[in-house]
Amino acid sequence: MNGKSDKGSKKKRKDEIVKPDPLPKNLPDLAFVVQFRDPTEPGSARFAGRAEHLMSGENTGFETPEELVGFFRRVMNQLKPRSQKGLRQ
Repeated sequence: MNGKSDKGSKKKRKDEIVKPDPLPKNLPDLAFVVQFRDPTEPGSARFAGRAEHLMSGENTGFETPEELVGFFRRVMNQLKPRSQKGLRQ
């Protein structure tokens, strides 16, 4: 490196405009938080924890991957019509 700035590359980055996707892929009503329990905790299942749907506050505990996926499926099925409002298909 010679200490000189590369003005050409800066100009190029400024000229690039990123347009937002008209159909958002990451809808906020499909956001979840998953917290896993410490697997070294005595009596703790290896895949255990708590999951919460951010928009509704609905939450559940889980001890298997199937229980976690079941929670996601149940919440997303309940919200499916609301998530698709205003979206072109």
